[in-house]
Amino acid sequence: MKILYEALQQIIKQHAKFLSAEDGGQKANLECIDLYGVNLANVNLKGANLEGASLRRAVLWGTNLEGANLNGVNFKHAVLEGANMNGASLIGAVLKGVNMECCDLRGANLMNAILKDVSLLGAKYDQRTVWPETYNPAESGAICEKGS
Repeated sequence: MKILYEALQQIIKQHAKFLSAEDGGQKANLECIDLYGVNLANVNLKGANLEGASLRRAVLWGTNLEGANLNGVNFKHAVLEGANMNGASLIGAVLKGVNMECCDLRGANLMNAILKDVSLLGAKYDQRTVWPETYNPAESGAICEKGS
C-alpha cells in the first residue's frame, strides 16, 4: 500500500510527540507500507512498526530505528549508513545491495534475514546480535564490540 508524502510526514510528527510523551502523540505504524525511495534521513523512528514495509532504495542515513519492528522489511538497495538499529528486530528482512556502513546493530535480531552484497564497514554489533546461520559479519567489515 502506498502512502502520500503529507500523510507520512504527519505520522512522523505524531511519532515524535509519542516519543516525547506529548499530547496527540502516536507510535508510528507503517506496517506493509510501500516507502520506495523515501528520504527518512535522520528521522527518529525509535520503536516504530515497519513490519513488511518496502523501503527499497530508501535513504535512511542516520535514522534512529532503535528497537523498531523491521521484520520482513525489503531494504533492497537502501542507504542505512550510520543508522541506529540497536535492539531492532529484522527477522526475515531483505538486505540486498544495502549500505549499512557505521550502523549500530548491537542487540539486533537478523535471524533469517537475507544479506547479500551488504557493506557493513565500521558497523557495530555485539554478543546479543543474532545473525543468519551462515553469515559472518566480520567478512563484510562489521566490528564486534565485546562487553557491551
